Amino acid sequence: PHPSLCCPPGGPQLGPKRPGRARSLLGNQRKRRKSVTPDPKEKQTCDIRLRVRAEYCQHDSALQGNVFSNKQEPLERQFERFNQANTILKSRDLGSIICDIKFSELTYLDAFWRDYINGSLLEALKGVFITDSLKQAVGHEAIKLLVNVDEEDYEVGRQKLLRNLMLQTAP
Repeated sequence: PHPSLCCPPGGPQLGPKRPGRARSLLGNQRKRRKSVTPDPKEKQTCDIRLRVRAEYCQHDSALQGNVFSNKQEPLERQFERFNQANTILKSRDLGSIICDIKFSELTYLDAFWRDYINGSLLEALKGVFITDSLKQAVGHEAIKLLVNVDEEDYEVGRQKLLRNLMLQTAP
């Protein structure tokens, strides 16, 4: 379950997402970084991926009365209705932003994780993403903000930064 918050109608405008391109570039960079063996004396950093997505709370009003078919064959009718609903839902995509955040200090990483878990990060990001222009763009509809940080990224990063601390305190 992702933390989310429904906001009253009415943020920077989240542009349309570009499937594939950004993810594949980031994925390639990430793979290259992981394959390099770090120098044990060099201070290590960790990357945490933060995903922020704005969505409409309800889709019923957009779908109601806009999805229909006059096909005779039940399977054809079902496919046509599915395709129409899919097109409507895609047109309502508010977009998402993916941020790779680099941490070099364990205390900052842990504070970030605590804020994510307790909802403070979501509240802070709400003010950044749910702006007046986004509220105007969605009109009277309620929107929600979804924030996600992968727990495995956090755990791996935490172990990496713990090694930094052990190297600093080792004689």
